[in-house]
Amino acid sequence: MVNSYTLLSALQKFLERRGVAVDGLTVERMVIAMIDWFRSVPVDALGEPPAADVLVYRYGGWSEGCATGFKLSLLRRVTVTNDNGATDWYAGITLMFDPARYAGVHPFATVSADWPTLEAFLHAIESSAAYRASVSAAPMGATLESGGLR
Repeated sequence: MVNSYTLLSALQKFLERRGVAVDGLTVERMVIAMIDWFRSVPVDALGEPPAADVLVYRYGGWSEGCATGFKLSLLRRVTVTNDNGATDWYAGITLMFDPARYAGVHPFATVSADWPTLEAFLHAIESSAAYRASVSAAPMGATLESGGLR
């Protein structure tokens, strides 16, 4: 059964097999790891394909109390339908950067399904303002994320 825990577990196992340490990721390596996971690890909900399986690239400012940063995420969103409707489950990687270099970068999100191929989606990521600003920067932190929305 697909849910946030099984997705997160699948991502963790994939990263471990590849020898990828999340806390040492750069934005480039994060994107490569997530696209490789998406391509090579199919998601299966009780033997049937999910209603949707896409990648979500998003970024924007973040603050909590006195902590401020710039979040850049690549998440896998799997939509499962049942008698209660549809549920979107997420798992992915988020990098946090020093917000100073991102003052002029506005929040943005795009989904792989909006592009004709994964290569076009990757090109959209690599062409984004946040990616270009982050490719030469070391993140302040990295985390695996998971969750769900009904």
